[in-house]
Amino acid sequence: MEKKIEAYQAAVQKGILLNANEGYANLSDEIIQEIAQALPSIHFNRYPDNSQEALLEAYGKVMGISPDQLLAGNGSDQMLGLLIGTYLGKGKKLFTFDPDFSMYDYYASAYEAGVEKFDLKEDGRLDIDAFIAQGRKDKVDLVLFSNPNNPTGHCLSVDEIRKITEAFAPVPVVVDEAYMEFSDEVSALTLINEEKNLYVTRTLSKAYALAGVRVGFMVSSQENMKTMKASAVPYALNSVSMKIAEIVLGHADETKQRIEEIKARRNAFYEKVKDFRRIQMHNSQANFLYGKCADKEKLLEAFDAAGIVIRNYKGKDTFRITIGSEAECQAAYEVLKNFEEI
Repeated sequence: MEKKIEAYQAAVQKGILLNANEGYANLSDEIIQEIAQALPSIHFNRYPDNSQEALLEAYGKVMGISPDQLLAGNGSDQMLGLLIGTYLGKGKKLFTFDPDFSMYDYYASAYEAGVEKFDLKEDGRLDIDAFIAQGRKDKVDLVLFSNPNNPTGHCLSVDEIRKITEAFAPVPVVVDEAYMEFSDEVSALTLINEEKNLYVTRTLSKAYALAGVRVGFMVSSQENMKTMKASAVPYALNSVSMKIAEIVLGHADETKQRIEEIKARRNAFYEKVKDFRRIQMHNSQANFLYGKCADKEKLLEAFDAAGIVIRNYKGKDTFRITIGSEAECQAAYEVLKNFEEI
């Protein structure tokens, strides 16, 4: 019987794009000029630096992590795929949340692994004891989930992460922190040196506004990373992407300022919609808001009429709205407000 690989739906690229959790603005003119000036220094005729030395040092400096605990790839998706390919295969089980990032299912199906899911509460909260009990009962081979959760925006505390990693040891636990920069919780990166079965993935696509460059990272103990680096695809990142990432990481203070602006805009947006009755919106620790609506198809029509693209979860009554610019958020709010008042 031919295996079925779950299809991944790419983001729409027309209209006001509040569907893919991208940065709402391009890099600053200053950074773009710095990138342009650096291009002549790249040896386009040579293969990229497979050691990723300069990039790993730049990211390690920003994050306070030793470069030998880091591996970079073509987006954090590639790092997730490497972990799933390493620990899973036919007859093995991935354990994750429902709902969570659809790429987990995609990679697991590609390796013919089974996927066991634990139902989150409507706002993304997790019954940790029940989650651990189900995973142990099902004898899972890899635990993987996003934190903050995509799509709910709920974020587990570092103590909750520790409880999960310790409960499942020695089974590997992977925490996908694609949106962690937008959270007020402490990152699981603080546990890397004490929890030997813990891996964390990060990306520059969201907070650093580099979705078009595709650079992501895997972080774990030095011992784990020796093994992962040995099995990683060579030349996974091209020289241009690495140079751009290095330059952007050199402007981390500018990125942090933009993150704080997005967080403030997200909180203000939520305050304006939290008491709506026709639409239920949930608080978030990411750069988006998650909601549900019994008349979702009509709501989507209203967004479409306004030229706004949001994330639609087909077959469900839920949707997700990226926090964009002030004007974009106001436009999205007007659609929700008008729909609420019908």
